[in-house]
Parts: sequence; structure tokens; C-alpha cells
Amino acid sequence: MHEYLIHPEFTLVLVWSKGRIASTHLLSAHSGTANCIDTSPKPSRALESLCRYYQNSAGSIDPDLPLDWQNIPPFRARVLKTLFWIVPWGSTVTYSRLAAMAGSPGGARAVGTAMAHNPWPVIIPCHRVIRADKTLGGFSSGMAIKKKLLRLEGDCL
Repeated sequence: MHEYLIHPEFTLVLVWSKGRIASTHLLSAHSGTANCIDTSPKPSRALESLCRYYQNSAGSIDPDLPLDWQNIPPFRARVLKTLFWIVPWGSTVTYSRLAAMAGSPGGARAVGTAMAHNPWPVIIPCHRVIRADKTLGGFSSGMAIKKKLLRLEGDCL
């Protein structure tokens, strides 16, 4: 099953499998996209939570979202959970700082790999992770979307 959150800046697709969010796909908004936040008909509680989060432009995402952690290696899971719990809306963190916060000082490259393999962009806000020199670094959904998400959160760079 797929659900959609349509935002003026992006479209987020939630991919469900066996009652859990297996992944999300982040797509760029196209001209003609709704000028307000909209969701799939009869949205799940998870999608309703994400919609509220982006309507309010702050706060936190429901920590009880049913993400499917089953196939995530332990280090990546620790990094992703650290990012989710510790780096709030409107903030950024460097790869090296996130590595240290996750208990692996010196693991900046491994954090970069974890971000590149994040199955839940936007829910786990990998767009908030930047290079030590304050440049943006990479982003699996493209730099244009990373810039839009950071601007949406208050141009926190």
C-alpha cells in the first residue's frame, strides 16, 4: 500500500508492508502541485501525524510511527535513531557530530553511508546532516529538495 503527503515543496510517498512503513520516497513538487498540504484519502495515523507536523512547521513527528527496522544494520539504526531523537526542526548537525552523538567518534564516513541508505527520508531527517565546512553534502533525493526542506525549516544554515 502507498500513501501520499502532498506539500507545496515536495511529495512524500509512504510505502507500507505488513503494517509497517517499509520506506518513504521523496519527490520534488511539480508546478501545479497543490498549494496546500493534502494527503491520501482515509490517511493512516502515521500520515495524519506527518501532515500535522508539516502544517505546523515545527514540533516533532510522532515517535511511535511504525517504521520497519527489521533489515537495518545495528550501526545504521543507532545513527538514524539518534538523528530522529536529538536533531530538532530548524537545526543541522555535521556528519562527524552525529557520529559522536551516536557513540562512534571518528565515524563521519559511516554516518554518510547511513544517511545515503536511510529508508525514511523526511521522517528520519537526513536532510539536516551537513558537512563540517557547513556545505550541504549529499542527499539521496537530490540537492534541490534538500535545500527546499532546509528553507522550509527556517533556512537553518
